[in-house]
Amino acid sequence: MTEILHLNYNPGPAGWILRLQAQLQESASVTLRERYSRWKEIGMAELGMAFASRLAMRHRAGYLLSKLLNELRDEISDSGKLDELLDGGYAYYPKDDRIFYDICVALDALYFETRSSYEIVGRFVQMFGEKILGRNFTEKLIKNVLIDNDQKTDWIDEVREHRKLFFHETAPWIALSVSKRQPLEFSLVIMKENLKEFDDPKKFITQQQIVDSWQGFDRAIPTICAWLKEQIIKFERDEQLN
Repeated sequence: MTEILHLNYNPGPAGWILRLQAQLQESASVTLRERYSRWKEIGMAELGMAFASRLAMRHRAGYLLSKLLNELRDEISDSGKLDELLDGGYAYYPKDDRIFYDICVALDALYFETRSSYEIVGRFVQMFGEKILGRNFTEKLIKNVLIDNDQKTDWIDEVREHRKLFFHETAPWIALSVSKRQPLEFSLVIMKENLKEFDDPKKFITQQQIVDSWQGFDRAIPTICAWLKEQIIKFERDEQLN
């Protein structure tokens, strides 16, 4: 058998999980402190590490997408062909067409990691409810928590459907929506099918939708954490009453 060399990569702790752990460690409830003492044994520690890893990969996907779009913008600007291409309705041919595929790979990764991160959060919340608080927390309940805190949840289903679409049904095609020629400003358009006209928004995804999904996820995490902290307090109060 060959030797295995382990690789030391550390995504760093997920701050919101650490805050929950601190609250459990200092809880007035003997029950919660005892359940927390088995945090690693019941799989919560590894799940927290999985979330932190997914979050780091999501950030890398976002960084790579942004980097590639900036490179493409600079290349198109430097080509001096933008007016000719837009006025004539021609397609842009890059110096190296791999950049388009790199952008698609980054998009795929972004959708995959965002959805996977959300699913792991859901699993963590469900396990936290079951193993720590003795309660059943469903995905519907998590969504309702976000809605009750005036947050949009459309992005959750959109990310799920887009990940499923591009992983199982088709490939993404990309185009650019140019808002300004000089200096060049554009936003990414991801087509769900090969399009010539962009009059049906159901057939493509805008860069703003990607941004909305990114921000929706980032807003959801502290809200979910705050709600779980409230559930700990509620458990302590209920225990004292009983």
